[in-house]
Amino acid sequence: MSAGKSQARNPNGTLVRLLWIAVIFLAVIGLVAALRRTIVLLKPGALGSPRNPAAQLDAHFASERALALTHILPAMLFMLLGPLQFARGLRSHYPQVHRWSGRIFLAASAVVGVTGLRLAYEKTIGGIDEKAAVALFGTFFLISLGKALWHALRREFAKHRECMIRGYAIGLAVATIRPIIGSFFAAAVLRGHAPDPHEFFGTAFWIGFTLQTIAAEIWINYTRPHQPVEFQSSSIAPAQG
Repeated sequence: MSAGKSQARNPNGTLVRLLWIAVIFLAVIGLVAALRRTIVLLKPGALGSPRNPAAQLDAHFASERALALTHILPAMLFMLLGPLQFARGLRSHYPQVHRWSGRIFLAASAVVGVTGLRLAYEKTIGGIDEKAAVALFGTFFLISLGKALWHALRREFAKHRECMIRGYAIGLAVATIRPIIGSFFAAAVLRGHAPDPHEFFGTAFWIGFTLQTIAAEIWINYTRPHQPVEFQSSSIAPAQG
């Protein structure tokens, strides 16, 4: 028995398009959120009013303005350059662009990850739940992208791809968390209560990070090349008399 060469799986075209739509949608959410936060930090009071539900969040990040900006500005590069790392046409036709954008992406990701962990050690909206979620998934984020660089340098591109998917998915969770938080805000308003981010921020972080991590692993396993098993037939020569 011998193992044949690994064969790449061709995922369903419709599924690929839906995935790209979801990725771009989340990247836009993350980019808009980062842009808004930058404007508010650089010019307090420029957006919204004290009655805005996000006013508590704005005040929270304003207390760590320098660190927050160091986290948010590279996050914009992360959101912009992330999808390019998975564009097959760019890798095939413009490999130099792919490599250089990948280096910038990984450098920005490192800053985002380290500053995100640093922010989690400060006072957080969601308390210990938020701290635990950021510490766990933030560490996994840095490990995944560190391994992605390691595999790329060793030209182990299949493993490089899988680690990039894991890292980018965790980074996109920050965008996934936004509509989850919005749902908690809406639920509180519908019940006639004043929304209190301290009550649900940590839960929203756990939900967002977990969903993104599960989605990444499902896609990795769905598209992972498989190795067909080939059976070799053998013949037995008749006994010679």
